[in-house]
Amino acid sequence: MKKLLLLFTLAIMAFAVVGCGGATTGDNTTTVQAGTIKIWVGAESQAFYTQKVEDYKAYYLEQNGTAFPHNFEVVAVDTGSAAGMFLNDTEAGADIFTSAHDNLGRLIAGSSAVMPVQSQALLDQIANDNPEMFQNVIKGTFNNVEYTFAVPYVAQSLVLYYNKKFIDETQVQTWEGILQAAQTANKKALALSGTDGFNNSFILLAREAETQATSLRLYEGNVLDNTNGTGDDTIAKLKWGQSFFTHPNGVVSSSSTAWEVQLQQESTIAFIGGAWHYEAAKSSLGNNLGITVLPSFTITEADAYGTCEAGTVFQSGSFYDTKAFFMKKGSPYQEYLEDILLYLTSKEVQEESFEEAQNLPAYKNALEEFAAFDEDTPEIMLATAQLRMAEFSIPQPFGGSSKFNTYYYQKGAPDLILEILENRDGLYATHAQILEQMQYVETIWKTGVNEKTN
Repeated sequence: MKKLLLLFTLAIMAFAVVGCGGATTGDNTTTVQAGTIKIWVGAESQAFYTQKVEDYKAYYLEQNGTAFPHNFEVVAVDTGSAAGMFLNDTEAGADIFTSAHDNLGRLIAGSSAVMPVQSQALLDQIANDNPEMFQNVIKGTFNNVEYTFAVPYVAQSLVLYYNKKFIDETQVQTWEGILQAAQTANKKALALSGTDGFNNSFILLAREAETQATSLRLYEGNVLDNTNGTGDDTIAKLKWGQSFFTHPNGVVSSSSTAWEVQLQQESTIAFIGGAWHYEAAKSSLGNNLGITVLPSFTITEADAYGTCEAGTVFQSGSFYDTKAFFMKKGSPYQEYLEDILLYLTSKEVQEESFEEAQNLPAYKNALEEFAAFDEDTPEIMLATAQLRMAEFSIPQPFGGSSKFNTYYYQKGAPDLILEILENRDGLYATHAQILEQMQYVETIWKTGVNEKTN
């Protein structure tokens, strides 16, 4: 019944759009008052999508035999803050805007600021073209009914940038190999751009290399309590990470820009970063730039805990996210938006977007099907490494509720994990001490309460 009511509401809205958008002339024909459909994309994509909406007009004419009745304005925005900008003033917000999928929870909170996808053609394209991990994080529940609210078109993950002058192709496959290279060169092995729960997540999110198994759970199934950070493998991984972080040639925690200087001055020989760090990494390392997936590491006798035995190999993990298009609820152009998105997020347009704007496609078979991946350039190395990381990663699982993102990032949990990795004040030298600290972390993830400081 509720779904029927929603469909009825959409029908009324569409009727209102048509009624308000046209005027009847003396010969009983209807003319449409042209308006402007506003679309927000990242600055790197503005030129490309400005051209693509013009291409869409030609496509619309070919498909319908009439000219598209409205204009487009493609605006460059910071996609990281686009959801917040939209929520601050939804009336002035774009009809279609780009945001990371993990903003879904706050976008549909209350009466929802965005519209669900209703077009069967668009729903089918989303189902056919996207990996399951993306399909699971673009859905939300509104009035006890689950809908698809976002349309993926860009993917991203963290990768390893490294200095080929000091690290060879064998060493770069493992953190132990990179540490050995750093010792030989008397350098630091790794720089991080931040110690938050995103940039410093490669150990926490690591999975068994052979089985992909992990006991880590973060709001699985959009359930707050379906969260676990105290499994045997998590404790063992963090114990291994502690030895890596505290090694004299191990990890240096950098600011958001200091890592560039460290790479350029060769005081550090590797860096974990995203596609947004590529230009700076390329500038810092020049012809010595190497790019690959995040390396593996092996649990030692000193790290082994409970069921996680010595010799277990873990592949470092990342959050593998999608940027997606959302539609403004109540847009006067609602009847056109889904067809526009069907075109803009098609695999053909995603391939063009990758070739012309270096947007990593969300399309699940891009690595095998897109011709550009046959090229041998640093840009293709970056894209390939990101796509390969999908196997060992998860999307940020924070779209089900606005609480999830806040509890994971902003209530102190990343700092407590960093204390373990750095063995702050020598308080986390044993497995029992690490487990106790992770119990505090798990409580924060579930409740937002830091019992250690309260």
